[in-house]
Amino acid sequence: MAYRLFTPELTAINIEADEIEFCEAVSIPGTPARNAYYKGFIRQQTELRESIIKSAGNGSNPAQQQLLSLMNVLQSSLT
Repeated sequence: MAYRLFTPELTAINIEADEIEFCEAVSIPGTPARNAYYKGFIRQQTELRESIIKSAGNGSNPAQQQLLSLMNVLQSSLT
């Protein structure tokens, strides 16, 4: 559900899970709920970034600025 940009609370309601328990599980690193939720989120992020990269390569100034911002965030996390 994160792929479709639903919050953990709405995801819990949709899958008929206890909302509090699901949200707690999503917040704990390594839990199956967190891993599954974030896989969807990362998949969406990947598609968005691919679109930004393609648009930047085609000369879109806003996409180029966004790409530079993403690169700076990545670079700062590596140092």
